[in-house]
Amino acid sequence: MRKPAMTPDASPHRGTAAPYRVALGLALAATAGVMLWGAGTQNVSFASELGRLIGYETPVTLEDRVAALTGELAQVKAETRRLRQNQGDTSEELSHLRAGLANAEIGLDALRTTTDENETRRRDAAAQIEQNLAQLKDQTLHLRMAQDDTATELGSLRAGVANSEIGIGSLRTTTGEIRKQIGRIEAGQEATGSIAGSRKHHRKWVAQR
Repeated sequence: MRKPAMTPDASPHRGTAAPYRVALGLALAATAGVMLWGAGTQNVSFASELGRLIGYETPVTLEDRVAALTGELAQVKAETRRLRQNQGDTSEELSHLRAGLANAEIGLDALRTTTDENETRRRDAAAQIEQNLAQLKDQTLHLRMAQDDTATELGSLRAGVANSEIGIGSLRTTTGEIRKQIGRIEAGQEATGSIAGSRKHHRKWVAQR
């Protein structure tokens, strides 16, 4: 079966129809994209979807990419700066906390030292008091023993004094009796002397006669 012959006009018309259709589609897509861009982000996404459906994608230029990266870099720098500031505040707070902890530890060490010193002083004072109390008890015991010895000596002295008084009384009695005996002897001697004298005188008178 023979194919129908193509006329000279048919081939050029059929060959140029496809480019026209593509150009018309692009124009319609661009027009629709511009109209939908003014309506909002949802319309833009719809226009992008429409462009994708018709086989059209908008190319991203190097300037757009650089601008986007520059914006992201600025955001990262701002966030980093904020984090550093927060870290600086945190470091300052940590420094204050560390200084406070160091001062607290120093205070605790001083308190422990003072407590130990006070405990040592209290122990020394208690030991000194116990020693003084022991000495006082010893002195009291010696004093009691000395008092007992003194009482014994006083008793002995009192007994000696009583015996001396008894001896003195006896001596006085004996002295009185001796004196009486001496008086009697003297009286007897006087009587004897007077008798002898009278006898001698009588003998002398007889001889003279």
